[in-house]
Amino acid sequence: MAIKTVAQYIESIRDKREVWIDGERVEDLTTHPHIRTAVEMGAMDYAIAQDPRYRDLMIEIDEKGEPYHFCFKPMMTREDLMRKREVVQVTARTCFGMPGGAKFTGIDGLNSITAVTRRMDKEIGTSYAPRVEAFRQEMKANDSAVAVAVTDVKGDRSLRPSKQRQHPDFYLHVVDETRDGIVVRGAKVHISTSATVHDIIVIPTRAMLQDDTPYALAFAVKPDAKGLIHIMAEHEVADDANDLDSPLAAHIYTSESLLVFDDVFIPNDRVFLKGEWRYAGQFAYMFANYHRASADAYKSIENEMLVGAAALMAEYNGIAKAPHIQDKLAWLAWYTETTDALGRASCFDCSEDRELGVVFPDPVYSNAAKFFFAEHYHQAIKHLVDITGGIVATIPSSKDLLNPQIGPYVEKYLAGKEGVPTEHRFRMIKLVKDICSYFMQGVTLHGEGSLAAQRMSIRATSDWARYISAAKRAAGIREEKPHPSYGSLLDYPAWTWRKEKNII
Repeated sequence: MAIKTVAQYIESIRDKREVWIDGERVEDLTTHPHIRTAVEMGAMDYAIAQDPRYRDLMIEIDEKGEPYHFCFKPMMTREDLMRKREVVQVTARTCFGMPGGAKFTGIDGLNSITAVTRRMDKEIGTSYAPRVEAFRQEMKANDSAVAVAVTDVKGDRSLRPSKQRQHPDFYLHVVDETRDGIVVRGAKVHISTSATVHDIIVIPTRAMLQDDTPYALAFAVKPDAKGLIHIMAEHEVADDANDLDSPLAAHIYTSESLLVFDDVFIPNDRVFLKGEWRYAGQFAYMFANYHRASADAYKSIENEMLVGAAALMAEYNGIAKAPHIQDKLAWLAWYTETTDALGRASCFDCSEDRELGVVFPDPVYSNAAKFFFAEHYHQAIKHLVDITGGIVATIPSSKDLLNPQIGPYVEKYLAGKEGVPTEHRFRMIKLVKDICSYFMQGVTLHGEGSLAAQRMSIRATSDWARYISAAKRAAGIREEKPHPSYGSLLDYPAWTWRKEKNII
């Protein structure tokens, strides 16, 4: 086993995978003007792991004394979850607030299939968990970059997978089966980093009914598998984007794909769910538990950048001491720290399944954190833009600033507070513009699950019995079996209880 170097990672993704962007097939991911940005983000995973300053955080030692990336370790304790959160945050701080790395989404998929296959094997006698462990060992040995494919394209969202009318392929499903494996057809969408990894874990996007049996699928596939087509999302900046005009967008492209399975063969040893429809939803649910906690971790870092930009723009514009600006900055700090605290709580106060030998983030806290930062994101953007000013929409190009003939005018008239270089203010305005982009706003609302998904999860996993016991106790309504948090409490007021017990 070995931890890959950056050079080894880059060389390892030069193969025959079928990747398309802007209507053209990409021959070399590492030299394409946009996809190489995604390659660079993936490479940061390997750069951080190779750095001696982060070795204790990133590297785990197996029973044979061999090193492997910590993220491949099953989450068995609270300390594992807290450490994984720190891995995400260190990587996000390195990558300008984005999750970065080569394992961000895929590891949450691995944790999902680990927990659910153990449960299936225990409850219905399948033998999927050993396949998952063999797959884990393979990825550990190869120090694999790994993605996860969850969201089906869905078609008519009012219809279940097996009831679609236009065609049966809106949800991924089995179309043929042999002694050695299965053949699948369909498509997944919003698949981050699919083109730049070594393995892709595929799980169901929803719960299924018996009629949906062919759609109840979980497996792993290589990105260069025959019939697997990566159609990449459009990049929002030009090929010649530079650091000055696009400080984020020039370096951030998580290479989301429409991932088409055109009759792709999956060998049996890579299949982790095949038709056990009652468990389909559990894969999606468990993935969401882990992945929303990961989102909470990196979003708190993204928020650090946002609130820092607001504070600097207030200073550069000379308005930092204005009461209404101080109120907005206080709100932004509250927004940032509350997101972080909720996400941290989801890992610290985690849920445990002792029979399966795993822990997972508390679903109420992790969903609350994701809902909190997404629900309030546009208010944060409103404050940021208000502090920055209308210049965020009309700022000239860096080509104007650097032009010897007109640059002096830009330098003179875009200055702010005395003592602040115009270039610093120019760069910060461009950063704010990137933070306000349609990509950042779209991914904040829908990445790691929509607001509706968080509402459903919070409603489904909240401790309603505890809430009800609290209300009944206060109203004087006796319960035969109150919640444990309330069942052993003393009566209130104390003198009433004492009188009844003949203490006074």
